[in-house]
Amino acid sequence: VKLLRLMSNQLDFGNNNYTFTTFNGSWAREMQRNDRKTLAGTYVSESMDGVSSSKANPFVMIYKNGATENTGECFGINLVYSGNHYEACSVSSFYKMRFVSGINPKGFEFILEKGDVFESPESVMTFSENGFNGMSQNMHNFVREHIVRGTWKNKVRPVLLNSWEACYFDINESKLLKLAKAGKDVGIELFVMDDGWFGKRNDDTTSLGDWYVNKKKLPGGLKNLADKIKAMGLYFGIWVEPEMISVDSDLYREHPDWALEIKEKPHSEGRNQRILDLCNPEVCDHIIETMKKIFSSADISYVKWDMNRIFSDVYSKYLPPERQGEVYHRYVMGLYKIMDTLTKEFPEILFEGCASGGNRFDLGILCFFPQIWASDDTDALYRVTGQTGYSYGYPLSCMGCHVSASPNHQTLRKSPLEARFNVATFGSLGYELNLCDLKKEELLEIKQQVETYKNWRDVILFGSFYRGRRILMHGEHTDYRNDDVFGHGNINEWTCVSKDKKAAVGMIMQAQVEPNKQYEYYKPAGLDENIKYHFTNESKRYNIKNFGDLVNTASPIHVKQDSLLHNIIARHVTMPGESEDYVARGDVLMNGGISLKQAFGGTGYDEFVRYFQDLGSRMYFMEGE
Repeated sequence: VKLLRLMSNQLDFGNNNYTFTTFNGSWAREMQRNDRKTLAGTYVSESMDGVSSSKANPFVMIYKNGATENTGECFGINLVYSGNHYEACSVSSFYKMRFVSGINPKGFEFILEKGDVFESPESVMTFSENGFNGMSQNMHNFVREHIVRGTWKNKVRPVLLNSWEACYFDINESKLLKLAKAGKDVGIELFVMDDGWFGKRNDDTTSLGDWYVNKKKLPGGLKNLADKIKAMGLYFGIWVEPEMISVDSDLYREHPDWALEIKEKPHSEGRNQRILDLCNPEVCDHIIETMKKIFSSADISYVKWDMNRIFSDVYSKYLPPERQGEVYHRYVMGLYKIMDTLTKEFPEILFEGCASGGNRFDLGILCFFPQIWASDDTDALYRVTGQTGYSYGYPLSCMGCHVSASPNHQTLRKSPLEARFNVATFGSLGYELNLCDLKKEELLEIKQQVETYKNWRDVILFGSFYRGRRILMHGEHTDYRNDDVFGHGNINEWTCVSKDKKAAVGMIMQAQVEPNKQYEYYKPAGLDENIKYHFTNESKRYNIKNFGDLVNTASPIHVKQDSLLHNIIARHVTMPGESEDYVARGDVLMNGGISLKQAFGGTGYDEFVRYFQDLGSRMYFMEGE
């Protein structure tokens, strides 16, 4: 039997009064929401990248037109699969609609001999008549309870510091220990050594496959470094990319037949690397044994498992010509075998999946790894939209979210440290910047951030998550946009509520300042209507230089911008932030919202005015009395 097409889900609708929502994007621009009314014809979302893909996530929604975050009928559908997938809504000439999803038929053939068995991927489906939030709650609960498994299923995740954007490939033991010490000083719990520790890995052109320690960088090897990190009171983690091979590597020179490549054809390189042929059991066994040696060679508590390119030149030298249509699927099965073996062999290790960021963010990976790096783009404005996109189908505990430097390394956008943290808080928190280069004031702020996250991470990771107003994603247009849901697309609003509803944490973020708009509100969701909550924020102080030339409206002498005098004043004078402090029942907070202190609007500033500029952000805390 030759399989050419085998869907996992078919769902028929009596009419076409629906919208098909997909989540599309690219590297550094994952999970952008796209809504298409199913008027006529066929609407397809698919991946041909060999992975579930940042171009089209396998999670989709179908909702009855007119549905909102909290009202109306909404279906959520996902595929437990990490390879090429296909989702389509097709409207017939009688205006009935059919939805199907499964393995993408393009590039797929599978030959079954007598006695062979083929299992299609499982499809997950949920329905809610309480809008997108109701659907998301169902999906989040299912993923946390039935997809994520193992030791870390219900454990809070440690706050980590990753070396990548602080060092890139230029690492050595001294530099890493100095960075780890700076992390320990601000409350970091896990230090992760990223790329550059193995082979001749000084850039991305070499050494993938040569998983032995570079002794010039780490003279004492992994164990010595791990022991020193542990002695500081930190857990130790490493980065690996086991599925890849560099042409400039000992492994490729020994086994060129282990790479996916078409015979006698130029190879289209991706990030200067090729993909190992996981159709070949010998390759899978080699990866398993190599990773076992690494993971058991030192006290390793965390592994970031990366995969930095999509598929091209898809040809397995292990398979005969008539079975080349099986490569994509057999690769996924080989990957699952590797992951299953290693996660059972090392159950205490926290594995985080990564594929150029979110290029393989799916339920298949989450069956083995309890969290996935959401995106290589850590820019706060992108992340607030990308993490919102993920939140429709995936719980916050699955998302790796880091605070990085400003200007951001992907967009060069400058953003406040407060905003970067507030957005990254809604996930598994990490930091990815050079703490050794930060000012004392920034380190003190980060120390307070880490303490805040530790106090609230149980609510954030395992509570119920609700979207309120949201910033419209780049290029997004919708005909149901209104102020209550979208806030003119300029305000993002999130709330996480504990399982017992006695505690909640919320966040708002503004994309851009709107002139003469001092009024703003925050409206939580999911609270217990009858519990009285103490509603507060963390009052902060702000650098007087943020107010620019306005210092001269209060100074008895003229102060030139960024002069020595200006910097001296800024060292001793800070501007107060507003305090919000109320007690109210849950129904009042949810229905009426909280009218926040007025924002700065051109004149006048004191402790009753909110400093809320471009990317302005606040976190709010609600504790039941």
